[in-house]
Amino acid sequence: MRGAARERAVDPSPPEKGLLQFPDRAPGPQPVRWMRVAADTLTFARFVAGAALALWPWEPSVQSLALVFRWKLLLWTADAADGVLARRSRTPPSWIGRRDIWIDAFVTLAAGIALARAGFLPGLYLALWLSACVFLYLVRPVETVLLAFMFPVQIVLVAQAALRRLPEVALFALWVAALAYLDRRRLKWVIEQFIKGLPDGPKRWVWSWLPAWLRLKPEERAQFED
Repeated sequence: MRGAARERAVDPSPPEKGLLQFPDRAPGPQPVRWMRVAADTLTFARFVAGAALALWPWEPSVQSLALVFRWKLLLWTADAADGVLARRSRTPPSWIGRRDIWIDAFVTLAAGIALARAGFLPGLYLALWLSACVFLYLVRPVETVLLAFMFPVQIVLVAQAALRRLPEVALFALWVAALAYLDRRRLKWVIEQFIKGLPDGPKRWVWSWLPAWLRLKPEERAQFED
């Protein structure tokens, strides 16, 4: 009887089919390929829409400004969506995904061109600002320069719309508030990327006063790293 018990303990035969089997450990999160494809599709669509935004025959009118603003709001929304999809796909960054910030800069430039063609931004100012940022990037090729280029162009678009009391501005304010709450990790990541490209002196100064709620936690940073 003791031998039979020993044989049962070391029985090498496979378990019978149909029996419930539990793995040694729970499987980790699996890649979701369709989310990566959807994210890349949205990123490419933003590039195409940005080109159309720059090439559209804009007329100097408030209606053109309102249409540019709506167009840009749609592109901002697509940018936020492709970021969420890319992170939740649990896949390595694709070729176009690694160039997302360049798509952002291109779309911003397209919005600036649209504003200039519609008469709401002097084309010379845009050309000078673009030339200055290109020179800075050649000297210091960091993402901070790209983010610095985009910021004033976005501000001009929102300011022009606010000065003319477009109703889309209220929608934009709600959109920003919702995005800042729902995707606040990305906001903190953008802030960190901007700071990382600063020279050492300004970088230390910004880190010295930046509040903790605007800093990425290690587990949050891991979601954005390759």
